[in-house]
Amino acid sequence: MNNEKKIILFTFVAHFLFHFYEIAFPVLAIPLMLSLKMDLKGVLELGFPMYLLFGLSSLPWGYFADRFSNRRALMICFFGGSLGAFLTAFSSSGTSFMLSLAVIGIFACICHPAGMGLISQGVRNRGMALGINSVAGSIGLIVGPFLAGLLNWLAGWQMAYLTIGTFSLLWGIALIFVKIDETPIEGHDIPEPPSTGRRTNHWLRVLLFFLIVTLGGLAYRINIVVLPAYLEFNATFLSRFFLGLNLPNMPATTTMAAALLASLVYLIGIVGQLAGGKMADQYDLRRLYLVFNVISLPCVILMGFLTEQPLVMAAAAYVFFALGIQPIENSLIAKFTPQKWRSTGYGIASVLIFGVGALSVYLVGWVKDQWYLGAIYLVSGGFIALIIPGIMVLIRSTRGLVYKNTAS
Repeated sequence: MNNEKKIILFTFVAHFLFHFYEIAFPVLAIPLMLSLKMDLKGVLELGFPMYLLFGLSSLPWGYFADRFSNRRALMICFFGGSLGAFLTAFSSSGTSFMLSLAVIGIFACICHPAGMGLISQGVRNRGMALGINSVAGSIGLIVGPFLAGLLNWLAGWQMAYLTIGTFSLLWGIALIFVKIDETPIEGHDIPEPPSTGRRTNHWLRVLLFFLIVTLGGLAYRINIVVLPAYLEFNATFLSRFFLGLNLPNMPATTTMAAALLASLVYLIGIVGQLAGGKMADQYDLRRLYLVFNVISLPCVILMGFLTEQPLVMAAAAYVFFALGIQPIENSLIAKFTPQKWRSTGYGIASVLIFGVGALSVYLVGWVKDQWYLGAIYLVSGGFIALIIPGIMVLIRSTRGLVYKNTAS
């Protein structure tokens, strides 16, 4: 296995694990309500420290990766995530569950700064590799709902965390014996400011870009947090089919049906990520960024009004473009950060996407209390509506600069 394949493999698995942890919790929200004797709002808020640390912990881990190597950081990611999963499985109260999830948040997030730092510098076809890495996250989002729902149905929610913790531990052990060359490949330079006198404008563009990343992170987190429960309440056609078969353990069967629908939605997202990754190596990244956001806007708004099969179709269309944005956005992050601080740059992005995005767990609860659960998708659409003119300003202010993945 050559060096690029090793980078893609281990970053793929680490990113898969991150998104499994991310989606398993909301998928199990209904069973946790029964186990912990809490309402849905209270259960979802237990995930706030984990979601917050997904972001806040990324920056110091990005610095660690730049200073001591991305490979070492990924090893810590595997072992630390495994520890958090085991602790979660043995939690018996809301407080212990929340703290155990926080341990997962501290370590699982390493996959973003260290993994994408490795890819952006060590893989020649960067856009496609970032697309494959994004697919790993979608596979986590697909397998996570199905596996978590199935294991809960068979043996209770604890088994989901015991299983994934063991998987993470084994990959950490494997990485101990694998060497990875982290020497940057030439040809992935960032676009320099056109002149020293206009350097201030360059940094204003950087700030605008990261503001856009922040708003996109909020929209992304809203869907991750609420989609499984939203489908369980509003797309009941599959659960009715299962219940008609007289399957045992009816509450868990309903959760499993919604988990299967969520998995289907994220399966469609994989196609978007591969398409986005391929186009990121061929076209102007800024214009792709604009197009994908524009098309995703009406899809997410429709999700706030539709039910049953039309809701699933709208969700699949939204996720296709929302996840297809990821390799495009991650390529742009590489363009805005120097090589020696590449992992730190991805750490900053993760702070904005996941740290600020962690507020979505409270935003979901507040919107549900004030109006109804589906209104949260109108809020998400509002964030995207703000993103679109921001990208247009970014395009206009960077005329004459190259924003393509240039390595060949």
